[in-house]
Amino acid sequence: MPKEEKVNTTVEDISATKKRLKIEIPTDIIEKEYSRSLDNVRQRTRLPGFRQGKAPLPLIEKRFGNDIKADIIDRLVPEYYTKAMKDADLVPVTLPAFEGSLDLKRNEPLSFALTIEVRPKIENLSYEGMKVEAEDVRVEDKEVEETLKGMQEERAMFEAVDREIKDDDLIVIDYVKLDTAGEKEIASAKDQVMNLGRGLTPNGILDEILGRKKGDVVEVTLPSVEGGEIKEDTAGGRLRITVKEVKEKKLPALDDEFAKDLGLESLEALAGKVRDSMLKAKKDRAAGRQKDKLLETLVSSHEFDIPETFLDKELEKLVMNEQMAGKKASADPEQAGEEDEHRRLTDELRPKAVQQVKASILLDMIADKEGVTVTEDELKARLGMLARHFQTSPENVINFFITRDGSLDVLKQSIRDEKALDIVLERAEKVKGA
Repeated sequence: MPKEEKVNTTVEDISATKKRLKIEIPTDIIEKEYSRSLDNVRQRTRLPGFRQGKAPLPLIEKRFGNDIKADIIDRLVPEYYTKAMKDADLVPVTLPAFEGSLDLKRNEPLSFALTIEVRPKIENLSYEGMKVEAEDVRVEDKEVEETLKGMQEERAMFEAVDREIKDDDLIVIDYVKLDTAGEKEIASAKDQVMNLGRGLTPNGILDEILGRKKGDVVEVTLPSVEGGEIKEDTAGGRLRITVKEVKEKKLPALDDEFAKDLGLESLEALAGKVRDSMLKAKKDRAAGRQKDKLLETLVSSHEFDIPETFLDKELEKLVMNEQMAGKKASADPEQAGEEDEHRRLTDELRPKAVQQVKASILLDMIADKEGVTVTEDELKARLGMLARHFQTSPENVINFFITRDGSLDVLKQSIRDEKALDIVLERAEKVKGA
């Protein structure tokens, strides 16, 4: 049996992060694939005048030759492109851009060229034993007590009373808003609830209401508002308030029964759960600060070029996020006067984009080295967490990522990066005053 010819591959360095690959798949591989595909099509095909699988090969080739060639290209090009990248130890960060058209001819090798941006190679990747400041995380008794009091406040009940209004009461009112002369009615509402203990009632109104009783009518002057700014010295109309009901706050006793209503057997058990929850939250925040510092150190201690396309995409995302948040000009740079603003914003955010791309590349390399993977359970857990945070369904979260990114790969990569950074933190040296 003749030995199969070797696939010829050459890699040209355009830059540290951009390569040009030339791949030539020899004739014998092409012919073997073509003959196998031709025979497979023949076995599945029934042509007029012939039994299934018995039509002459020339007739099958005439009828299906172009489809067979397209199928071979679709199978062989990705296979040998992937192999060439692996053999050259290159990790793509963008899709390949093919030069010219791919044309397969019988009895000829299949040759094609492409350019691809790749992850830079970093010599001496160092991430173990990095120094980071140790944080003394603890929960004081006072913090637990304040949290329990907050839970007590959240479950307060209000009972109707016949006395003067105090600053912690809940009142039910009717009101009529009048013009500055106090004659023409502008708006009105009935049975409005005001919780005076929440600190949301404007002082001018609160001062007039305190000390009043059920049935009293209070009339106050409202300050005017110009351009979103309150003008205390100018009238913006009058407000006539009728007090219909006064309710006093009644706090539940902070005892074992209170804890049982929350599913715990005793107040001591509830306090312990509160302490554990607060301690975990504090530890998570401390770890977050440590990881931010470690990532900053990791980036600053490794110098390397970054792929242009990778940077452009990150920069575009940052600019769009800034614009969508309403902090800068419209996201449409074509509108009059906004092209310069878009350019200024791009220049302003470029250093941040560079840092984030470098961090992403480094974490990806660490994840590769450590064999970090993302399981389906981890992905489902993250989707569930995001769904709870945004008060929607996991299906809606999935649809968001599919619409924005085309797949869940970006979310998976984010989880993988987090796990890689967790490894960096686990192996860091925690030092007081680092």
